[in-house]
Amino acid sequence: MSQTAWGSRLLWATSVFTALAIAAGVWVIDSPAQQRLLRLDESRLQDLRSLEQAARSYRTAHEALPPDMARLRATPGLDLPLHDPAGGPDYRYRLLDDNHFELCALFATDSARQRRFGGLEADWAHPAGEHCFRRSIKNDED
Repeated sequence: MSQTAWGSRLLWATSVFTALAIAAGVWVIDSPAQQRLLRLDESRLQDLRSLEQAARSYRTAHEALPPDMARLRATPGLDLPLHDPAGGPDYRYRLLDDNHFELCALFATDSARQRRFGGLEADWAHPAGEHCFRRSIKNDED
């Protein structure tokens, strides 16, 4: 086999490998618009985590969960995230019983892809659209 033929095959193989690498990169990395939606959903989750922690702290201080978002928001010293970062509906809090509450938000994306790549805890998984997370004060419950 001549050097020219060997070089042509090497160049062809390198080109195919490069094209496959680019295609894989485009598949794994979403468009800028999709990345923005993912970042907004992550911001929503961070806000809900803060609200969950505030509800737990309220429970510790008052020996009861807050009856509504207004009472939780009135807690001195807290600056709670109440509004969607993209101007969507405000977050919702709902007391279910003495040990359970829900936190709700409107999500732009389904978190299934993030879970697949190990980027999201299972208890914060959500579909696209309105979703409520049921939370328990007791660790051994759902």
